[in-house]
Amino acid sequence: MDIFVSMCTFSLFFNPVPSIRRSAFVIEDSLRLKGYIAPFQVMSIPDDAPFELPRISAQTEHGHTRLTVTAQSAQVQTDYDERYSGDIEKCLVYSKNKAKDLIDALERMPEINTLFAGLSIRLLFPKPVLGIAPIDFIKRTYLNVSSNLPMFDASIRAVYTVDDDYYLNLEVNKWIKQDPISVNINPQGVSISKPASSHEEMLAVSIDFNNRLAFNQGRFQSCSKETIDSLYRRVELFLNNGINDFLLNGEVKF
Repeated sequence: MDIFVSMCTFSLFFNPVPSIRRSAFVIEDSLRLKGYIAPFQVMSIPDDAPFELPRISAQTEHGHTRLTVTAQSAQVQTDYDERYSGDIEKCLVYSKNKAKDLIDALERMPEINTLFAGLSIRLLFPKPVLGIAPIDFIKRTYLNVSSNLPMFDASIRAVYTVDDDYYLNLEVNKWIKQDPISVNINPQGVSISKPASSHEEMLAVSIDFNNRLAFNQGRFQSCSKETIDSLYRRVELFLNNGINDFLLNGEVKF
């Protein structure tokens, strides 16, 4: 079955650094020659704001990759267009390079103490590839339920442990592209509009592979470029050798 990569996200978690906004220029100086647009955006929030709120953000020239830094994590998310989506290796190499650029930037900050990291990928399969509607595919392959009612939506999620250190999260659901909402502020007030266009229903398969299990069990692991290589290599092997068994037979071989 043909595979289309929609999105790759590399996430890194570290001990909270409430004042990380003050390191924005360090991060920008390291990444500005790696395709990101400077100046980076620094959020005007106090150090004691909830740690999960973004402090620093940036994006590449064409907007395909977005960097988000909070007080306890950093994330690089890439959305792929038709030039990349059909080429697994090309998508993963691009995302992996962005992940390593991020590590290089954070290693310049001695206060960063990494805890765990993960790679998430979303695959999309249109109806012509599946042969049936996404909901019917999920019902036929993964669900042992029956009803005289039409099924409108469904999803399945499974979490596996791998090699004592890793979690493998798999999720399958119906996916429909959401158009952006337009907000217009004028003297008469605020108007909100949404395009009336409709999009094709697709099957989304999300794969998240991370070493949080080791962290949860007290085996703290720093994130190096070797860690990144291992995450991407193992996910690529699953995409090349295991995804069809998962889709067609409901078997997980990782």
